[in-house]
Amino acid sequence: MASNEHSGLDNSQLHVPKDFSTASANTVLTKDGSNNLTWADDNLRRTQQFRVTGYFSKSDTNEYAPTYAANATHLWDTVVTNSTNDAQDAVAQAQLYCNRAGFIGGFGGVVAATSGKTVNFKVYKGTPADASSSGFALTQLGDTASEVGGGGTNVDVFEAGSMGSSATFSAGDVIIITISAGAAASTVARFNATLEVVYTE
Repeated sequence: MASNEHSGLDNSQLHVPKDFSTASANTVLTKDGSNNLTWADDNLRRTQQFRVTGYFSKSDTNEYAPTYAANATHLWDTVVTNSTNDAQDAVAQAQLYCNRAGFIGGFGGVVAATSGKTVNFKVYKGTPADASSSGFALTQLGDTASEVGGGGTNVDVFEAGSMGSSATFSAGDVIIITISAGAAASTVARFNATLEVVYTE
């Protein structure tokens, strides 16, 4: 029997897997559909999905986020401004506080809206300052998702484009999603969506 079995080697004498030195960061060694070993993107293990739902009923074109009040967690009734009015908007309007850096992998879902009326969805990031009452600037991530309603019993699918590695956020940012009517006319919408977040650190 060999005296230098692999299981008995010191850590300093063990080698890394094949192609480790040329593999990109944030990849894992896996077996692909052709049964070959390959270094693949590790986004799946770094991805989280967040449910974003709400009810919206307005006759103006302001952008709205959820109301922060008892028994009204799904009512989108708080006007969002850029810059925000004050630091409290980070509490009242944000759907997510980011404790690590990353990017928005996608945002989309289903919506039932007043027939013939357009609704718009946007995803923003902002950085509230600790121990401050000041408002903070918002930056839109990706494109606006617009959908023309087909009526209260009709379901339409929407998705915000241009998400991915360019739609980045930093640790300490908040993510605020807004909905607005396309015109100053009575518009009602109910929606159920998913925000996909990919952490990079």
